[in-house]
Amino acid sequence: GMQSNKGGVVGMLEVIVSDFSRLKAETEASEKAAVAEYDAFMEESSTSKRQKHEEEVKLRLEKDQAEFEKSRTAKSLRATEEELAKANKYFEYLKPNCLEVHVNWEERVAKRNEEIEALKEAWNIMDRKSKE
Repeated sequence: GMQSNKGGVVGMLEVIVSDFSRLKAETEASEKAAVAEYDAFMEESSTSKRQKHEEEVKLRLEKDQAEFEKSRTAKSLRATEEELAKANKYFEYLKPNCLEVHVNWEERVAKRNEEIEALKEAWNIMDRKSKE
């Protein structure tokens, strides 16, 4: 009777050792998988962080460039508007002299006839001088 009890305790101890060995192997495998998963996650996170930092730097540079170009364009616009205002002012000054006719048709015809008569008289004077 003692043998069966002894085998029962030894058998039970063997089952416990077997269960412990299996649990130890599963735990070690699980830990190795967790370490590999953690390492992969950290590598991916590090790469992602580096890419985001590079993108942030690029966006800041683009923003600074855009602000600089906007400032330069605004200055150019102000200078162009000033030039336009001066040109418009000069145009308004010239408009009455160039576009508005201050003399009516009859006066223009009379002046033209006076000029023609003066030219004929000058021609006659020069013609007489050349004959002398």
